[in-house]
Amino acid sequence: MPQAPFVPVIPAGGAGTRLWPLSRRGRPKFLLDLTGSGASLLQQTVARLAPLADRAPIVVTGVPHVAAVREQVGSDVQILAEPSPRNSMPAIALAAALVERDSPDAVIGSFAADHLIGDHASFARAVTAARHAAELGHLVTIGIRPTHAATGFGYIERVVERHLERDGEKTSADGGAASGTAAAAGPTGTAAATETAAATGTAATAEGELRALGAVPVSRFVEKPDRDRAEAFLASGTFSWNAGIFVVRARVLLDELAEQIPGIAHGARAIAAAHGTQEYSSVLAEIWPRLTSIAIDHALAEPLAAAGKVAMVPGDFDWDDVGDFAALARQLREHRGSTGAGSAGSGRSDGSVCAGGPVGADGPDDSDGSDVQVLGAATVDALSSTATVYGSTDRHIALVGLQGISIVDTEDALLVLADEQAQTLARIVARLDENGHGHLR
Repeated sequence: MPQAPFVPVIPAGGAGTRLWPLSRRGRPKFLLDLTGSGASLLQQTVARLAPLADRAPIVVTGVPHVAAVREQVGSDVQILAEPSPRNSMPAIALAAALVERDSPDAVIGSFAADHLIGDHASFARAVTAARHAAELGHLVTIGIRPTHAATGFGYIERVVERHLERDGEKTSADGGAASGTAAAAGPTGTAAATETAAATGTAATAEGELRALGAVPVSRFVEKPDRDRAEAFLASGTFSWNAGIFVVRARVLLDELAEQIPGIAHGARAIAAAHGTQEYSSVLAEIWPRLTSIAIDHALAEPLAAAGKVAMVPGDFDWDDVGDFAALARQLREHRGSTGAGSAGSGRSDGSVCAGGPVGADGPDDSDGSDVQVLGAATVDALSSTATVYGSTDRHIALVGLQGISIVDTEDALLVLADEQAQTLARIVARLDENGHGHLR
């Protein structure tokens, strides 16, 4: 199959409030090396995508972060500066409009700047399959096979493979089914039955084409569920985690968006038309603030799924959006030894996340059952404790009898958090401005 040019788009925004005080307004999550790997989340994202790209990847980020992004990704990446946060849809639409202007048939892929992904070969295969499916005109997402009943992720429900009757036999949706629908109506079959048969056959053909490429039709997107619903989703076997990855022809995205939210599509195309001219800054300043602030999930994915226009490629690679300290602690333990984390009492010195210095890991052996992961410059001594410590100071930290906590020690703020309450940290961060501590955000 001939391939249209592929252009990765990387929206790099978000407040990262559930990873405060590591993530700040001036130094958001995507600019951080959260696992001591030696590369920020943004740098890891660009490195994964660069081998798959036919054009320079496009990073869309806020004006305050342009210099830091440029420093991290170099000159081989195109950077678009958004004057103010407008959520993911306007950012992706603007990048799509620029791609469409230069390569009308190109396929874009939107990938978050701040996620962790393992098994890059499997990831590349999934992106390639999504790219092929997108060339058929679908909005394509990559769904992650769930390993547990997570309540912190959105979900995608796929359409179960349909079997159609033909001459008394069941045939899967491979493009050759449904011709017997009108015949089943007998000699008095109506034109309506014939039309139904044709429509069914067309749907089966489209579904068969998708499945041949390793993709499946999507039924719906679901917001983060409660525990009971998450358990039900996992048990059903038809749900995947929503990783926020979308692959689609640039023109298809903008045409569909023009049907759903015309102002964003028209505005993005107008801004793109002015890009590279003397009028660009004034056009951007005039149009951008008027664009609806909305996520791509709500703007396109959900309505197009209801219309049968979304497909999903199952992803068999490790993925995490690292949305809070509980997720980060889980990642450090699941990939112990492959990150720059040290273990209290292990005597290791593997790297850092915050300060750039070596991990301090002085202390007794861990025969008492302690499991303390250390990133940064702190030295930690622990007894009967399970914790993750992020230290950007040279302060010595001692833990006794503490289970399931994260500690973040910076020059101007100290956080002690029960991991099971990690999602509520945003409430504390929101109160900083109210309490006169807005400079700490």
